[in-house]
Amino acid sequence: MSYRDIIFLLGAGASAEAGIPTSKEMIQKIETLLGEDERWDEYEKLYNHIKSAIYYAAGLKGSFYDEVQYNIETLVNTLYELEQNEDHPLYPFITSWNPRFVELARQDFKNIRKFRDLILDKLKQWMSPDDASKGDYYQGFKRLQQALNLPLRVFSLNYDLCLERLHSEEFRVETGFGGFGSKFVWDWQRFEEGGSGPEPPEIYLYKLHGSIDWKRDPITKQLYRVEQTAGIDAKSMELIFGRSFKLETGDPYLFYLYAFRQASLDARLLIAVGYAFGDSHINNILAQSLHKDEAQRLLVVEKCDKAETDGRQTKVAKALDIRKEQVVVKFEGAKAFLETDRLDKELLGMIPKSPDAPF
Repeated sequence: MSYRDIIFLLGAGASAEAGIPTSKEMIQKIETLLGEDERWDEYEKLYNHIKSAIYYAAGLKGSFYDEVQYNIETLVNTLYELEQNEDHPLYPFITSWNPRFVELARQDFKNIRKFRDLILDKLKQWMSPDDASKGDYYQGFKRLQQALNLPLRVFSLNYDLCLERLHSEEFRVETGFGGFGSKFVWDWQRFEEGGSGPEPPEIYLYKLHGSIDWKRDPITKQLYRVEQTAGIDAKSMELIFGRSFKLETGDPYLFYLYAFRQASLDARLLIAVGYAFGDSHINNILAQSLHKDEAQRLLVVEKCDKAETDGRQTKVAKALDIRKEQVVVKFEGAKAFLETDRLDKELLGMIPKSPDAPF
C-alpha cells in the first residue's frame, strides 16, 4: 500500500460531536438569537426577508422544503453579495432594489455589513468550544497513522482546530507554517514530498476554506498563524466563507484545491467524513476522479439510520453522477468511526486492488 491510496475529506459533521455546530445548527442558533438577544433584534426583519427570498428563488427552480440548500454559508454568502451594492458587477443591470429590502438594509446597506459581522464574530466563538476534550476522538487519526505507518492526507472544509490539536514533537501535523507569528509565513514547499520540504509529517492537513487561527499581513498579504484567535477581527478572518466563489487565486486556497484534485485522482479510496455534498467545487473534483477510475471507491461516513443507508448511497451517487456501486455508506458519526477497533484493517479491506496487481 502507498500513502497515496487513501485520502480524507472532512465536512462540518466531522466536528459536530466535538461541540462545534454544523452549518444548519448555526442557522438555528442565529434564529434563537434573533428572537431572544436584544443586540440582534434590529436584524430580525432583515433576516426574515433574506431567508424568504432565498427560499423563493429556490422555489422558482422547483426546489422546496428540505430540498433547499439553506445553511450558514448560504446566508453569509448572500449577505456578502448584497453588501457589495453599487460595487457589484451586476449592479448596472438592477433597475431597482426591492423597496422593503432597501428600508431594512438602511443607508448604504450598513445593516447588511453589521449583521454579517455579527454572524462572523459569533462563528469564531462557535469554532472554539469551551471543552476541547470533546474532540478527543480525533485521536483516531493518530492511531490510524501509527497503524499504517504512512503519512495521512486530510483535506478539511472546516475552520476549527480539532486536527491541529494532535500536533506534538512526536506527531507532526503539517499545516504549511513553521510556527506561530508573522515570522513563520505559509509556505507551499512544506507540502513537498522531498527536496525543499521538511521531513514527512504524520499528517498533511490542507484546510481548503481557511482557518480561525490564520491572519494575513495587511501590507505584505502574507499568511501566518496565531496562537490566540481573540485578536483576529471578525471582518478580517481568513475564511472562504460568504464569498461569491470558493476559488481564491491567493495562497493557499488555489494550491490546496489543486492538491485535492491531484490527491483524489491518485487515491483508490476516498473517505468523506461528515460532508453533506453541498459544495459544487468539491463535488466536481470528486466526480472527475470517480469517473476516471470506476474501481475507485467513495466511503461516506455520516450519522443516519441504517434504513436510510441505501437511500443515502443513491443520493450521493446521483449528486456526483457516478455508479451507485462506487459509494459505500457507514451509518455512524465521526466519533464512532474514528474509534473503530483496527480501523486500519477495515480501510485496507475497502481499497480496490490495483489493475496491475499480480493477484
